[in-house]
Amino acid sequence: MMRTLYSKFVWMTLLIMFASGTLGFMIVNTYYHHNLKEKNDEKNVLVAKSIVNSINMSNNSELDSFLQSIGNTGYQLYVVGEDGLERAYGGKFRVQRINKSIVDRVLNGETYHGMREFPNETFITGYFSNELTNTVGVPFTYEGKNYALFQRPNIKFLFNEIHLLLGGLVAIMIILSVIAMLIVAKKMINPLTKLTLATNKIANEDFQAELSIYQHDEIGQLADSFRNMVKQLDASDRYKKEFISRVSHDFQTPLLNIQGYAHLLEGGELSAADHLKYVTIIQQESKRLSNVMKQLLVLTSFDQANSRTKKEPFSLDRQLKQVIQKFRWLLDEKEISINIKLNPVNVYGDSEMLEYVWENLLSNAIKYNHSQGEIQIVLEESEENVCVSIQDTGSGNKDTNYNQWTERFYREDEARSTQIEGSGLGLAIVQEVIQSHQGMLSFESVAPHGTRVIIRLNKL
Repeated sequence: MMRTLYSKFVWMTLLIMFASGTLGFMIVNTYYHHNLKEKNDEKNVLVAKSIVNSINMSNNSELDSFLQSIGNTGYQLYVVGEDGLERAYGGKFRVQRINKSIVDRVLNGETYHGMREFPNETFITGYFSNELTNTVGVPFTYEGKNYALFQRPNIKFLFNEIHLLLGGLVAIMIILSVIAMLIVAKKMINPLTKLTLATNKIANEDFQAELSIYQHDEIGQLADSFRNMVKQLDASDRYKKEFISRVSHDFQTPLLNIQGYAHLLEGGELSAADHLKYVTIIQQESKRLSNVMKQLLVLTSFDQANSRTKKEPFSLDRQLKQVIQKFRWLLDEKEISINIKLNPVNVYGDSEMLEYVWENLLSNAIKYNHSQGEIQIVLEESEENVCVSIQDTGSGNKDTNYNQWTERFYREDEARSTQIEGSGLGLAIVQEVIQSHQGMLSFESVAPHGTRVIIRLNKL
């Protein structure tokens, strides 16, 4: 059976109270035996001697009455005469036995330090032990006879009203402390109980779970972190579902086309032109699926925390020229002119991933440009960073929300997606690459038409 944190807290607190009380008792007991025990003995010897002095100075022949009056003031007295007479005053001793040799020594004039020499027990059974041996003894003479007087404070008077009040006060303090501790423990554990319930709801994908914990302490910080985590999990869950939906759509359309045209090819009654046309479509759709898969793999590699770019210094202007050369045939085919201004610049980064960035941006500039259009590519180096800008004369729009362009599977115009090839993953990958290089990606609308893409990278 699992023990709750509340029960653990209660038992631990009680254990600490017990341990601290025991340790405190041992410390006080040690202090008593090493410091107070002898002083207590000396104090009682002085009391006994003052009693004896009073007896010697008194002309009262009634010794019993005098000793009885002393006993009534809070002392236990035991008197032994040389003739063997034994009398007790002020209450009986629990153990009324004492060695005869001790009595003889006191009768012969010695002082008995029974309190000082009492065995080293705990002071509860030492200081308060109501035994005849736990006394002090002094000799005195009365009417020509020698006597031994043994004296100690009356145990009943040690527990007077003040001591009872103090004991009651301590008991009430302990009880109230335990009750307060239980209430405080419950109050401290309650937020953790709420966190547990909320966590169970999150485990069941209930991301709308409310957590009403607002404290200015570590638990409050934990609750704030939990709420932030829930928001991120909720956003991640929505993104995951949307991602799966879009991936399914991007896979389903080309697959259906491949299946449909493959079924038509099975018929066999096709002209050579139709046969070539269907085969070409199947190849294009297969290539489209392959490109989407490759891009998904690239995004997955960036999503993994242990995947990092392999950076090294290289010439950025030379890389841009090579990328432009790759697209020369497409530029000529669409009759798009290109103006370049590439200053010699070296950067430190992953050349393979950055090459993908320039290919994707230049491909988009061509894809969304018009025939007889123009593309400008500028590479400059400032004191702060390296700046690459790619500007086209395509269908730019100043009202466009450019932040959406880097979302995965985003297509600005769904109707146009059937006419212009693309998966909506290219700019998402570009954003991931630039972020992995601690760079910045931004978009600007250019009047009257066109878009400028600006990338800033750290200098070498």
